[in-house]
Amino acid sequence: MTPGERRSLITGMLVGIAVTFALVLAMPRTRGRESLRPGLPVNQQQFAPPDQDDGNAVARLTVEEQEEIGLRTTEVRRGTVYRELITPARIEEVETATRTISPLLGGRIDRLLVNTGQQVQKGQPVALVYNADLVKSAEEHKSAVENRRRLAGSLQADELTRADARVAASRLRLEQMLGLNSAQIEDILSSSEVPIHFTVYADATGIVRTRNVTEGRFVGAGEVLFVLVDLRTVWARTDIFQSDIGLIHAGLSAQITTETTSEVKLRGSVNFIESRSDPQTGTTPVRIQLENPEMRLRPGMLVRAALMVPVGINVLKVPRTAIIDIGGEKIVYLALDGGVFKRRRVQIGVPGNDYYPVAEGLMEGDKVVTNGAFLIDSQARMTSGMPQFNDSHGSSSTIAARSGSVAENAYSLTFQTDPDPPLGGRENDFRVTVLDSAGKPVPDAEVRITLIMPAMPSMGMPEMRSSAALRWTGSEYLGPLHLGSGGPWNVSVQARRGLQVLAEYRTHFNAR
Repeated sequence: MTPGERRSLITGMLVGIAVTFALVLAMPRTRGRESLRPGLPVNQQQFAPPDQDDGNAVARLTVEEQEEIGLRTTEVRRGTVYRELITPARIEEVETATRTISPLLGGRIDRLLVNTGQQVQKGQPVALVYNADLVKSAEEHKSAVENRRRLAGSLQADELTRADARVAASRLRLEQMLGLNSAQIEDILSSSEVPIHFTVYADATGIVRTRNVTEGRFVGAGEVLFVLVDLRTVWARTDIFQSDIGLIHAGLSAQITTETTSEVKLRGSVNFIESRSDPQTGTTPVRIQLENPEMRLRPGMLVRAALMVPVGINVLKVPRTAIIDIGGEKIVYLALDGGVFKRRRVQIGVPGNDYYPVAEGLMEGDKVVTNGAFLIDSQARMTSGMPQFNDSHGSSSTIAARSGSVAENAYSLTFQTDPDPPLGGRENDFRVTVLDSAGKPVPDAEVRITLIMPAMPSMGMPEMRSSAALRWTGSEYLGPLHLGSGGPWNVSVQARRGLQVLAEYRTHFNAR
């Protein structure tokens, strides 16, 4: 090849490279990553590095990609954030619920009309009592009334006046000295025979707790025949931990359920908060008053109290599914125009059941990802070189821990319950996954889970504890534990390899 031909060839190659580079620059850049490959889960897709904006991860997804991962968004709004505080409680009778039934005059108990445990309505007859004074007074009153009737046509004013006075005096004796009411006096007048008994009526509604007399016994005026307890209104007494007592106030609404009334929810409100806390358990007794119209609740019963506690009023709030916990920070992903999703750090308050109150990082009207944020963030971090994180929101929890010689290798631990939330009074399955820094399961760890329900002295409940070592199944660690009761349980999970602690996690849940 001659020198001229060599120069022509090199010039042509340079022109071709320049044209190719110009065509590449002119191509539309509508996405920051490749399309998802059909048939593969998102965590197995290969992505191009996402764009960065002020240090925040950014991802771009087409409409098809968003539908494939089930992405959902919602606007940030203001409102009240509620947290359902579930705690065990014990039913007690109201201090003013006890009533007694006593006769106004003494006599012989000839018949008892109610028994212990029977429901009694106000005005219901409960006993028949013989009293000689009653017989004499009834005869006098009946005779006075009949005498006045005979003199109805008499023209002698003095006799009529004396007859009226005798009727009034005999009636007054029956009413004030013997305690008869108008209906009982009318019964005397309408009867062909003078009654030899007077009836004792219940002056309150309630259940007969105690019967102090038997038939045939003589009783004095005012002696207690029956003790009634009115259970139409009851108290539910519970112990609230010091971390939550600041959220409790008088008038706070509550919902009570039991094993037998799971479909019937009785509503009440907090009416008393004890002025002192138990220094040993760190709990404060709280009393809930509620109506019990069908007498479903009886003193001594253990129930489940659910208090709807406002943890934020008129605050910016986002669904819990929008928040990603990365240990020391909380983040969300903003949904921007053109399928762009931008990572944003936020500061949140005490979480509610379904929402987090947001103190900083968002504005009203911002659109955040509520479903699919985890996939977006995990891919953004993986492709941008950011450190891996662990998801810890909701009932499934994850945390990374470092210890001893593994300072350069982070192990992550995930914790799940089945069912979610767990059920009290039965065995529940607990699942733990331990991953190394490469995201691979660790099969040779010793994993132990411990569940503790603190003692509640005011309800006579000791501390309950359950602990077990979980077994390796080939992909996770699994084991059953029995929960002695519904209510709040503290959870401690530890993964070890010999003396080396790989990962630890502590949380709590409310068993149903």
